Amino acid sequence: QESWFTQRLDHFHHHPGGNDTTFQQRYFLCDKFWSRGPGGSRGPIFFYAGNEADVTLYVNATGLIWEHAEEFGALVLFAEHRYYGKTQPLGPDSWSSDPTYLSVEQALADYSVLIWNITRTTGGEDSPVIAFGGSYGGMLAAWLRLKYPHLVTGAVAASAPVGAFPGVPGWQPSKFWEVVTYDATASAGAVPECSSNVRAAFGHVMALGRTATGRAALGRLLRLCKPIEDEDAAVGVAYWLQGAFDAFAMGNYPYPSSYISDDPAHPLPAWPMRAACTRLAGRGLRASDLALRDAAGVLYNVTGRVQCYTVETSGPAAGPWDYQWCTELMAQLPYYPTNGISDMFWDQGPFDLEAINQHCEAMWGVRPRPFWSAITYGGLDYRYASNIVFSNGLYDPWSAYGVLTDISDSVVAVIIPEGAHHLDLMYSHPSDPPSVRAARQIEMDYVRNWV
Repeated sequence: QESWFTQRLDHFHHHPGGNDTTFQQRYFLCDKFWSRGPGGSRGPIFFYAGNEADVTLYVNATGLIWEHAEEFGALVLFAEHRYYGKTQPLGPDSWSSDPTYLSVEQALADYSVLIWNITRTTGGEDSPVIAFGGSYGGMLAAWLRLKYPHLVTGAVAASAPVGAFPGVPGWQPSKFWEVVTYDATASAGAVPECSSNVRAAFGHVMALGRTATGRAALGRLLRLCKPIEDEDAAVGVAYWLQGAFDAFAMGNYPYPSSYISDDPAHPLPAWPMRAACTRLAGRGLRASDLALRDAAGVLYNVTGRVQCYTVETSGPAAGPWDYQWCTELMAQLPYYPTNGISDMFWDQGPFDLEAINQHCEAMWGVRPRPFWSAITYGGLDYRYASNIVFSNGLYDPWSAYGVLTDISDSVVAVIIPEGAHHLDLMYSHPSDPPSVRAARQIEMDYVRNWV
């Protein structure tokens, strides 16, 4: 059931005259399974920490919660993140009018206030609250437990890249692309020569992009709608092709899915990286651009009806997530360079914080603080936390920045060798690999112990 809750725009400052602005936060509540136990005590509350999209995406996709709510007698609560979906504090596209109040701290405060009020208006004061989340939502779930342990009993943080910040020791942006490359190897189920074919193909693309004659040939080979005007545009084409492999890795699910491609009518095929790699198999360098086009077409021509490709070569899209990147260095792939050695792409140069500063100052008038997240939330250091399960699929590039080893008896890592981006949070499927089924069982066993 869709509902709305009145939140303060700013949880941390009192404003003169007591005129504290409020807004309506959207949430979904389901009490169908909420049971009353011995002595009248209620069952637990399963809370999903909404991330950077319309919350209905998570309501409809988070099968782990729905498949266990009845067993646990749980109240189910999904909260939408401020500035995303219909939760627009300052009217439509609030980020464009004033993004000042868009931050992790404000979002966590929203969730804590919502949880506090829901428990007290429903008779659930004694109900343990378990936070769930995937990706950025997984980070929020873990941080809720870290910052508000009196409100949140435990957290299941799936594919949560809590170490994806320059201030975290050992952080390397190229690690993301190393996992993408791993997905294109025989160890991950792809045809044996895939990663080497991709590397050769990108080398050919970059070589053709250096001359006008080469760019004309490249445009024809890739079947682009518009000519490639200059060398910068050719590099943009290479980034566009690279983006397809990012999607194949994050969405490397064992069944057709549109979760990553966001086109329900035309889902990506099962194991999309393997499908793309099959199109590259056995094709020599001379045909590599055609093969690369066909491989990228698994994403960009999912309908099979695309006559020519329109290349999106712009930088990071303007929007609330770009603002969060610029203020909190939330993950923004255009700034994660490849090196062409430990990955299958090309050398894109070093991580360039100055270029990021220039973009952020021009776009938002702010400069990132590289060490702030590590200072505030500890990066990968959870020695002083408790009751958090961090799950990571080894097909998911974001696993490069996740908690991959147990920190303590109650802060544990669940590794899913055949898992892509928070597959374990999704509904059970007959094609799920054994490691995914096992991960879900482990996660809910911990939840059972917490409640």
